[in-house]
Amino acid sequence: MLLVSLQSCDEGRLYEDEVPISPEGRMVTLTAKLTGLSSWPDPSMYVVVAGFNDDSDYALINKSVPVPTTEGEEVSVVLSGIKENVTRVELCVINRLRKHIVSFYTIDENKLTSANEIEVDAGTLNVGMYNTIQERVFNATCANCHGAATSAAAGLYLTAEKSHAAIVNVPSKKLPDMNIVEPGDAAKSALYQAISTDVTITDEWHYNHTAEVVDDGLLALIRQWITHGAKED
Repeated sequence: MLLVSLQSCDEGRLYEDEVPISPEGRMVTLTAKLTGLSSWPDPSMYVVVAGFNDDSDYALINKSVPVPTTEGEEVSVVLSGIKENVTRVELCVINRLRKHIVSFYTIDENKLTSANEIEVDAGTLNVGMYNTIQERVFNATCANCHGAATSAAAGLYLTAEKSHAAIVNVPSKKLPDMNIVEPGDAAKSALYQAISTDVTITDEWHYNHTAEVVDDGLLALIRQWITHGAKED
């Protein structure tokens, strides 16, 4: 007999700790060498192998990726019971409502329909929480002005290897009553205020920073990172 724990959250939606897996359907075995798994604040957000379709951002089926004993050790996750309505399987991050946040590796529909049992090697991946922010937010947009060229706007470097020391517990020049990142408190962090509110829509800022992060999942990721201590690893 399978027992599934149902819990409620602030949004009033019931969710399951892990979607129950049916013995019927396709099976994917995903193997990878992963670093950074332990940085995710389970159960707020966690790394899973999950199945989705094109109609929803919520996982139809998922299985958590275990944190290896040794950092970078190879792990394998078997996701079985994948039904026909699943059009892609991802190594990704979901929140406690099973909503998709960010992807690290995707198996497309053609691969999924090629056989009933599929084995995939996703290679070596850094899935750390801060590394994900660095790659998906800072490198993708912010560093264009903050350090990728010969200078950094407002003297703020958001390039890899420099960003964490430049923002965590560092006083903001634009919002003097705040640190750029105040560990544990996104509401008192100038970085989060700049990308999620209208505080930068002024002549003093010269640029509306909310244009840089328009994805709700990435905003939630940054908020959770700050809330859970703004760690680098």
